[in-house]
Amino acid sequence: MPPAGDAPAGADFCTVTAGVAARPILDGAGARFDVETSFDEIAVCDAIIVPSFAPGPEGEVPDMANFGAAAAWLRRHHSRGALIGACGSGVFLLGEAGLLEGRRCTTSWWHHEDLKKRYPRADLAWGARLIDDRRVVTAAGPMSWIDVGLHVLKTLCGAEVGRLAADFTLGDMGPAKGPARAAGYSPVTVSGSADAFLTEAERIVRQADADFNAQDLARSLSTSERTLHRKLKIACGESPKSFIDRIRVETARTLLETSEKPVKELAASAGFIDEASFRRAFRRYAGMAPSAYRVWARAKAQDKAQIFSVKKSEIIPEILTTILDTCVNGITLTDPDLEDAPIVYVNKRFEEITGYEPREILGRNCRFLQGQDRDQEGLQRLRESIRSRQPVEVTLRNYRKDGVLFHNKLNITPLFDEQGTLIYFLGVQYDVTEQVRAEAEIGDLRARLKAIA
Repeated sequence: MPPAGDAPAGADFCTVTAGVAARPILDGAGARFDVETSFDEIAVCDAIIVPSFAPGPEGEVPDMANFGAAAAWLRRHHSRGALIGACGSGVFLLGEAGLLEGRRCTTSWWHHEDLKKRYPRADLAWGARLIDDRRVVTAAGPMSWIDVGLHVLKTLCGAEVGRLAADFTLGDMGPAKGPARAAGYSPVTVSGSADAFLTEAERIVRQADADFNAQDLARSLSTSERTLHRKLKIACGESPKSFIDRIRVETARTLLETSEKPVKELAASAGFIDEASFRRAFRRYAGMAPSAYRVWARAKAQDKAQIFSVKKSEIIPEILTTILDTCVNGITLTDPDLEDAPIVYVNKRFEEITGYEPREILGRNCRFLQGQDRDQEGLQRLRESIRSRQPVEVTLRNYRKDGVLFHNKLNITPLFDEQGTLIYFLGVQYDVTEQVRAEAEIGDLRARLKAIA
């Protein structure tokens, strides 16, 4: 929060504990915590950290429908620009507030399946320690509350303050005795439900090597292959092989987001036996190539997906993206250096023409707009021109997000640097649907008049 009237001189901000009502609460161990103020008393704040919830009798996370007022309060402050963070089961409240929809997030592994079930539109990452996706911060692990706190300090006060706080916090973690000693931390055993079965199966797959297969998974779960197949079909609708591949792809996604390692190394780290099988599986489950996914994930994390990297790690000024957004035609840039030449930039007009959001466009090849309508005369000309790095103009049948057909007059121009190296393909899209319809009507009218004559 901004500094209060009684804050120490020179303080940049102050911290308070807040709740639905300003009355003390008890944690799961019975310890008492004073609450300084109510939600209604906080008009402005820079960041909010949601702690974990005390588990229910069987270790379950409470029903978040009981926390509607808190969820609405979080949603309101996030819309005003506040950074919202949560750790462990506290991430469920962010889901109830609608802040996880379309966002990459994480939680403790024993809550993974439950969170995915309750909030299926969340992009949940297993095993990630901390994720910040457009001012929504989630963390997992026994000390995740420290990770969230340090991340908030670093974001609000800068890297140096974050470093000093980390040194102070983590540098004096020696053992304490008596009342000062922290309570031992261990996850509550999950109940014997389908979620618990999936959680244990995922944990086993993520810790296995590349030779691990369905037979090994059945043996690790002390069941037969037939029973394993039946349980997975009931729990998630997948065969054991599909289940194993999907879990490995999810692991790879997290590695692509958090690591600079080349794809070949990531394939091995994720548990794939070779790079080729990894690429096939990744494209099947993620819908794009691994290198394109890395571009997409970084663009999405910037909260705009409108500032894109160019060669030599330079950044296109934001003012240029503002200018491009004023164009009456759709504009895209695709990167020929990445596998499958994915889109790395779109302007606002392209979003309006197609109905897709940037996060649904970036990292994908333009062909997704064709749907299943791939037998088009202009496509061969388009492929040949791209292969020979020549400009081309074609009219294609494309489909908006809602499935409605539109006719796209597409102009592709290769962009070269001073050394003659191809750096991008610039695409300019014209929606000529009405023109095509008018020409068709004129042609039909001429044919009728000719028949009468």
